[in-house]
Parts: sequence; structure tokens; C-alpha cells
Amino acid sequence: MKLFVSKTVGCALLVAGTQIGAGMLALPIATGIGGFWPSALLFLIAFAYMLASLFLLVEVNFWSHKVTANIITLAKEHLGIFGQGIAWVSFLFLLYAVAAAYLSGGGALLATALDSGLNVGVTSSFGTWIFLLFFGGIVFFGTHIVDSFNRVLISGLVASFLFLVLFTVPNVDPSNLGAGKPLYLLAAVPVVILSFTSHIIVPSLRTYLAGDHKDLIKALFWGSVIPLFCYLIWEFLIVGSLPQSGPLSLEAIALHENPVSGLTKALNAKLHVPAVAIVVGFFSFFALVTSFFGVSLGLFDFLADGLRVKKTPFGKCVLLALAYTPPMVFALLYPEGFVFAVGYAGVFVAVLYGILPPLMIWRGRYIEKRKSDFVTPGGKVVPLLVFVGAFVIIFFQVAATWGLFPSIG
Repeated sequence: MKLFVSKTVGCALLVAGTQIGAGMLALPIATGIGGFWPSALLFLIAFAYMLASLFLLVEVNFWSHKVTANIITLAKEHLGIFGQGIAWVSFLFLLYAVAAAYLSGGGALLATALDSGLNVGVTSSFGTWIFLLFFGGIVFFGTHIVDSFNRVLISGLVASFLFLVLFTVPNVDPSNLGAGKPLYLLAAVPVVILSFTSHIIVPSLRTYLAGDHKDLIKALFWGSVIPLFCYLIWEFLIVGSLPQSGPLSLEAIALHENPVSGLTKALNAKLHVPAVAIVVGFFSFFALVTSFFGVSLGLFDFLADGLRVKKTPFGKCVLLALAYTPPMVFALLYPEGFVFAVGYAGVFVAVLYGILPPLMIWRGRYIEKRKSDFVTPGGKVVPLLVFVGAFVIIFFQVAATWGLFPSIG
């Protein structure tokens, strides 16, 4: 019982839910063609890289006496107006794009469920509105209520995941694990990096944990380990169960107009268990909503901090309108424009959490001589590696867009 009510455990689950998101299903689609072992190595590298950048961000955050200080405030304090402008543009572009994806995906899943259950025609747009009004409305009541809902959804996510594991393990072919084309993973680097991103909720968690840096570090670490563990298992199951090429292969799924649907059909054909399609739907929904909560909290607090809007009932309504109106417009009217934006989301993650934190650390530690309750281990090496790694990620995205790396489709 004590474990269940622990705020640290709740925060770790929020971190895990924010990272996992819809990327849980996207990872084997994006990386499966590269093979299991190379993909597993990429996951480990991405985990270590993003955890290091998380710790750098926490160190900078604890320099500020304002517990709700988001990256926009931190960038202005340490990098001036120019740094603040970069943070604003990158953060809003990233979160609006991701929020639009979750609204669109959640709406489509709800529409399908309502259509199947009620046997009436329900449009994706209607489903998107229902998704926004219900799950977006929960954010209005604060992190504590979101935490409570998130625990239930994480339980559903785990249950559906275990069900899929149970029916998939017997079908794993060890010979499939050794196959693959590792060069195809270069184009997938930004997608993997996105799958380990939870930095947006650091200010919310610091506030929720009353500024206890030890509990915050524990939550961030274990909250990042959970997705790594899940990603490795899921990659093992999918890559081990499906061949690299052919009608029901990883390559065919990647080329499918709806890859998630293609993955479901391939698993149904392989496992001969119709219930798998239903469970995959539940699994997708739980993963999507838990990540939507994390993104919403991050965007909500970011706008409150940047625009200095107090969280009164009226202020919260204003913040929710500002947070959800742009992504709703994208989700309902310009899905093709959003797809283009998502393609570069990894670039904005690299700028926000790979470039800005090391620059702020360098200035704060070695020029301003700031002291923090938490200091990232590794001295000067860690911020330098994170900084250089950000440009590598950006290069991979640009090179993939220009067709310099092999890719499916």
C-alpha cells in the first residue's frame, strides 16, 4: 500500500508513461528492419544519452528558486533573450506536434471503438473532440488527479502488454533475431531519441515532489528504465516473430499505409489469436493516453511559466485553450502538415535537451559559479558529449530526409 501511494513511484510512472507513448508500437516498425541486436544497442545508447540530458536539466532547474521554472525561464536566465527565443520556438513546435499526434490518434481509436460498440458511424473528428474534452479536461484538476488516472492507465498498459507477451513468446524464431540491415537504423535515430523523451515534465515533478531532488532523480532514473525494459522486450518479440521480408514481414509493415494496422494484421496471421487485435487496440490507447498526460502537463506548465499566467480556475481555462487549440487545428484540418512536422521532431528534441542544457550547465557551473542541490556526475565530459550528440542527431534527421541513408519507402 505504501508503494502504491508513494509520490516517487507515481512520478516514475508519469515519466515512463510520457516516454512510452505511441512510440512503443512505432519502434519495431522503425527499427525492426535493422535487426534486434543492433536495435537493442541503439536503445541502450539512446537511454544513456537522454538520461544524461535529463540529469543536466535537473541540475539547471535546481539553480532556480522558482520550482515551476520551465526551460524557457532557465534559458532566459542563463542564455539571454536569444536562448529564450530558441527555447520558445523549439518547445512549442515539438509539443504542439506531439499533442496533435496524440489527439488525432486517440480520436481515431475512440471513433473505432464507439463505431464497433454502438454500430453507428462515428467520425475521427468526433472521436478527437471526445478525447480532448475528457482527457484534456483531467489536466485542469492538476498533477495529483492526473497521477491517479495515470496509475490506472499504466496498469492497463502493463496488463495488455503482458497479454501480448504471453501469446507472442512461443512464436519467436531465434533465427529472425540475427537477421537485419543495421544501416537502416541510422534513419531511425531521431525516432528512438523521441521515445526516451520525458524532459517536459521535470518542472511539474519538482513541484509535485516539493523540491526533493533525491526523489526526483530516483523517479527520472526508474521512470526511464521501465521504457527501456519494455522497448527491449517488445523489439525482441516483434523482430523474433516476424520475418524481415515477405507478405507478413517487418518490411511490409513499414510500407503499409497504416503501420499499426499492418502490425496488428501480421500478428493476427502469425499467432492465429483474434483477440490480439483487440488487445493491441487497448495497448495502443493506454500508451497514447499516458503519454498525452505527460505532454499536456509539460505544455500546461510551460505556458503558465512563459506567459506568467496564474493557475486560478480562469487562468487554467486560458492555459488549456492555448495548449490545445493549435494541435486541434493540426489534428482536424492539416494532418499532412503535421506528418511533416513530426519528421523533424527529433531535431527540436536535440535542440531543447541536447544543446540548451549543456550550454546552460557550462555557463552556470564554470562562469557564474552556480551551486545546485544536484550535480550531474562526469564533470565536463557529460555536457560535452550531450552537446556533440545533439548535432549528430540533427545530422541523421537531415541526412535521412535528403535520402543519404537507406530507408524503407
